[in-house]
Amino acid sequence: IESSAREFLGKDKSTTLAASVNFVDLAGSERASQALSAGARLKEGCHINRSLLTLGTVIRKLSKVRNGHIPYRDSKLTRILQPSLGGNARTAIICTMSPARSYMEQSRNTLLFASCAKEVVTNAQVNVVMSDKALVKHLQRELARLESELRCPATYSSLEALVKEKDNHIRKMEKEIKELKVQRDLAQSRLQDLLQVVGDNHVSKRPL
Repeated sequence: IESSAREFLGKDKSTTLAASVNFVDLAGSERASQALSAGARLKEGCHINRSLLTLGTVIRKLSKVRNGHIPYRDSKLTRILQPSLGGNARTAIICTMSPARSYMEQSRNTLLFASCAKEVVTNAQVNVVMSDKALVKHLQRELARLESELRCPATYSSLEALVKEKDNHIRKMEKEIKELKVQRDLAQSRLQDLLQVVGDNHVSKRPL
């Protein structure tokens, strides 16, 4: 699906939003003993079950580990669904199951698969496709902006003023630190004098 503004239709300077929509109808897993399949139907069922098993493995790994290896290439099904499962997409999965008691195990596996699928996080982003002329004009504008920033003296003067302000602030802080050190030394000397006076008084009061 591609969309663009009406006033730019058919023009080289237009930008286009591109997306793809996939509708996938997955066959359910089945047991050969219950389905009573044979021949080509049995072989087809084996391939379906193998693909669904790989899909379950991919979903389980996507729901737990994002940086590990995801075996998309283990089956054609997961390879086709790779952009929808772990890429730039919004994905909705509808799981169906039978209320029959004979399909209890399959229903349980379906619920486990659905709980894992709920934990998968995709990163949907807008895909913008620009025409060649629009891309060239965009790059030219960006280049002109950068050149103006390099040539503009106002930018350099503002940067120089900012550096001077930082230097003044640093000098002010250094002056305050020196004053605090002087006050600390003065307080320490006064404390030593007081301790010495208290010690002399204590010695003078001792009985001879």
